[in-house]
Amino acid sequence: MPQESSTNNRRVARNTVFLYIRMILILLVTLYTSRIVLDILGVDDYGIYNIVGGVITMFAFLNNSMASSTQRYLTYELGRGDPVRLQKVFSAAMHIHLVLGIMIVLLAETVGLWLLNNKLVIEPERMNAARWVYQFSVLTFFVNVIQVPFNAVIIAHEKMDIFAYVSIAEAVAKLALVFALTVIPYDKLVIYGLLMLLIQIGVRTFYQVWCRRKYSECRMSEVNDRTLYREMSGFAGWNVFGSLAWIMKDQGINIVLNLFFGTAVNAARGIAMQVSNSVNGLVSNFQVAFNPQITKNYAQGETGEMEKLALRGLKFSFVLLYFFALPLLLNVDYVLDIWLKEEPDHAASFIVLIMTDTLVCALFGSPLMTSLAATGNIRNYQITVSLIILIGIPAAYMLLKTGLPPESVYYATIGFSVIAGFTRFLFARAQIGFSFRRYVRNVIIRISALLAASLPLPLFFRFLVFREDSLMSFLLLCCISVICTGTAAWCVALDRAERKAMATMFKDWSLKLFHKTGK
Repeated sequence: MPQESSTNNRRVARNTVFLYIRMILILLVTLYTSRIVLDILGVDDYGIYNIVGGVITMFAFLNNSMASSTQRYLTYELGRGDPVRLQKVFSAAMHIHLVLGIMIVLLAETVGLWLLNNKLVIEPERMNAARWVYQFSVLTFFVNVIQVPFNAVIIAHEKMDIFAYVSIAEAVAKLALVFALTVIPYDKLVIYGLLMLLIQIGVRTFYQVWCRRKYSECRMSEVNDRTLYREMSGFAGWNVFGSLAWIMKDQGINIVLNLFFGTAVNAARGIAMQVSNSVNGLVSNFQVAFNPQITKNYAQGETGEMEKLALRGLKFSFVLLYFFALPLLLNVDYVLDIWLKEEPDHAASFIVLIMTDTLVCALFGSPLMTSLAATGNIRNYQITVSLIILIGIPAAYMLLKTGLPPESVYYATIGFSVIAGFTRFLFARAQIGFSFRRYVRNVIIRISALLAASLPLPLFFRFLVFREDSLMSFLLLCCISVICTGTAAWCVALDRAERKAMATMFKDWSLKLFHKTGK
């Protein structure tokens, strides 16, 4: 068992490296292209793209529910080692996703189109362009829906290097898109939506072709097992509540802000979400590397190892997110000044609040969700947690109705994230046997110690030494933050076994690198 656990840890570490390579590429391209696209489109058109894309994303909760279901069942069957059942699960998932894609298109062309034409605040002269972007977004989303089972296969087999390789091509394509916008003499907003659609079609086509050649279960077969369809659809049905809550938390807030403040504030929120998603993507990649092992441990009856891996995933997720978030939050105004040619109002405060909410969610995040999904018993959990999160939408509306500034909606969001996260852990404790004492000892206490040890010195320099932003203050604050966070993480966040494992891992990588260099 220790040898198998060591092998799994090495696999997680290897996959994390590949996913980080992928995310760094996406991060660099996203930050650069966001700056150029905002400059080319202007604040209003950028806000239109953000809000129109948000309408489509609202329908993503259906797709996300089935994606979670497919991921869980494929990984579970791999853990059990049943290739026949594995192929049935994949084929059933493909059939379900095709039907689901058609349903989403129908909803988008009825409810979504009505919302676009009658409720969103968009300048009349830009409504035609907004409708074109909306249709491109519908097609993009349909392509993504029918691609989900193939992505689930790659993650279930833990072939994260494929994502890294494809991301190189995707990054190059998005850079080419930016330069194309500067030379194509047509409506820039419409062209941007069309080119984004073509890039996604290319990426999804590659994943499908590669999976079908690599894995036998990706070859379609007839499935007459109604029980399997009912089981997977039922699992996804309850997952709808969770996915809807998360989408409404983001895009529902986006629409509420639009109703009160128009597209300019949507542009500010769009910039803040770009930054937050880029930083959070680094952590999400780490969690993707963890998740298959959590599900496989449950399938093999190793709930003790599953809990240890889940708690470790929560702690590492927060540490990694905090490692990147702290320098950003200390320098947010300077970063926006050098990044954007035209900075939308409220962008800096939105970044601080959204990153704070993301840090809070990391304490109760993906490892707990994956653990609960692995059990297949998610009905009561999804209903309860989803309702808690959804309450944040009317709460945000009421706050703005009283005349409060747009930042106020995120105070409500952060509060409900804490309540929902704690409730999620209580379900993991009741259904799987996770220990609250171990959670507090291994996650909460160590994270609190990390914050107490790492914050004072950076805050001292930020507010008492560097009173004005400059390149020198930016570089020094980043260095101080990284040193303080890294030292505190090593000394108080990691336990002895984790420090030893990381030291061994770095030593092995250094020896391999030295050996290759020597050759």
